[in-house]
Amino acid sequence: MFSRTSFSAAAVAVVLLLSAMPAAAVTVDPAPASSSAAQWSVAPATADGPDGRISLRHTIDPGAGVDDAISVTNLGTEPATYVVASGDGVVGDSGAFDIAAGDPHDSGAWIIVGGLDAGTVTVAPGETRVLPVRIDVPAGVIPGDHPAGIVVGVTRSSDGVAVTNRVGVRVHLQVAGDIVPALQVADVATTFTPSWIPFAPGVLRVETRVENSGNVRLGALAAVSGAGVDAASLEGDPAELLPGDTATLVTETSAWPIFALFGTTTVRPVVLGDDAVTAPALMEERFTTAAVSWSGLAVLLLLLVGAVAAVVVTRRRARRKADAAVSVGAASEASEAVGVGAR
Repeated sequence: MFSRTSFSAAAVAVVLLLSAMPAAAVTVDPAPASSSAAQWSVAPATADGPDGRISLRHTIDPGAGVDDAISVTNLGTEPATYVVASGDGVVGDSGAFDIAAGDPHDSGAWIIVGGLDAGTVTVAPGETRVLPVRIDVPAGVIPGDHPAGIVVGVTRSSDGVAVTNRVGVRVHLQVAGDIVPALQVADVATTFTPSWIPFAPGVLRVETRVENSGNVRLGALAAVSGAGVDAASLEGDPAELLPGDTATLVTETSAWPIFALFGTTTVRPVVLGDDAVTAPALMEERFTTAAVSWSGLAVLLLLLVGAVAAVVVTRRRARRKADAAVSVGAASEASEAVGVGAR
């Protein structure tokens, strides 16, 4: 008989805040996951066991459902009891997929995991248990992606503190209907950090905030270009944006201190994994930022001060010479006048 399970908000908070395990142990691994410390793995499965998939992926009509399964394998040397829970999918601050804390309110609540005893499953050493999974989509649900996940965890007490480690399987759940992949640039912020070497290139940092305004997940890459800017290409791992999510894409490149940089940030939407959608067109947003070499200005200021000082000194010397010449001339005239009077 199927039973619905979920971690309490307090337990998940303990996972996120107090776990001493690496981050991979407290996030949902998109592939069949294992932890050398936790000693178990979780994977998509058929009735015969793990089937090589990296996630549960389904497109379901509103009001319809589908059956699937996951496997839990105890890799340790002692029997272990695992807590199994479904939850809504989110992208955390680190950019990794995770399960939202607390009871699920969206697709996580549509998932029922069977084969459990009060939300847990006990697995003998070396044993693999297959747990049936049922997903029922309510009628009237809006089309698009509704990410979720199923996590399998163990809670242990360490120095009086409950620490939960978990691994899990991601559920790519899409509700059939009008699918709209769309991203938009919400904001662009720029800063220029000059080099301490006068007039040498500095570092241009462009932060492009992108919003997923559609109803399916997309990846996003950003690059910058412009006069005096060392153009950055659209490469690297794209940021994942679930519907309604925002992400800040940071691009750093070298740029010349030409007082003002006029450039363009380009955002390329990316189709992720095996998603069957068409990526929207490239987006471009212009920016302007001050780009001043303060060390260069200091050098120019010193040169200017030196030049002014040299001019002042030169003029003073010329004036002293002129004054000296006038004094000599006056003295000579006075001597001649005295001589005439004596004769």
